[in-house]
Formats: sequence, C-alpha cells, structure tokens
Amino acid sequence: MNTQEIYKLADELTEQEVMNVVGGWKNANENEKIMLYNSLVRLGDSKQLACATVILKKPISDEVLKDYRFAYEN
Repeated sequence: MNTQEIYKLADELTEQEVMNVVGGWKNANENEKIMLYNSLVRLGDSKQLACATVILKKPISDEVLKDYRFAYEN
C-alpha cells in the first residue's frame, strides 16, 4: 500500500459507497476494520480517506511478526 494508491481510491469513493462498505464491515463483525476506520476519522481523515486506508491496508505476515518478535526479545 502506498500513499498514491490510498488517495486515488479515496478520490473515487462516494459517501454512499463508504457507508455501504462500513455497513458491510459491521454486518460481518469486522471490528478491527471498524475501529481503525473510526480512529482515522476521529484523527481528522475524511470518511473516504479513512475507508480507502482500511481497504488497502495489508496485513503483516506471520514471518514479519516473527522477525519483529525475535528482534524485540534479543
């Protein structure tokens, strides 16, 4: 995910599309996505930008987490 991709998607999203996506997250109990979205909006992002950020957020792989844990513990 890079900044250009996020802003491009945010520019393309309508407010109704954002509401549909966020509603879908609520129906699917995607609590982590909802919490991140709400946090970004409270911090000042537009609803479109917050939604695009959550959509394009890539999960951290288990391998990367192992590397972080190893570095932290040693």
